[in-house]
Amino acid sequence: MAEQAPLPATEHVDHEKIDAALERSFRELMLEHARMGRSVCEGRDGKVVWIAPAEIFARYGLDENGRPLAVASQPAAGVG
Repeated sequence: MAEQAPLPATEHVDHEKIDAALERSFRELMLEHARMGRSVCEGRDGKVVWIAPAEIFARYGLDENGRPLAVASQPAAGVG
């Protein structure tokens, strides 16, 4: 059996980068399921609840089809 390399000391681990990577991965996982039309379950107040794709999209600021929300159009300068 091959020897495993020792783990780095905790003071050398960048926990913020790890947390950010986990958040990005979780976001992509949730959006992938929503794009396929699949609901996802999560725990809320000690109960398991199902989250519909539209709610997943809304959580990340997307419309019900997974596209970025339209920004309210502003009139061009000098028009009006």
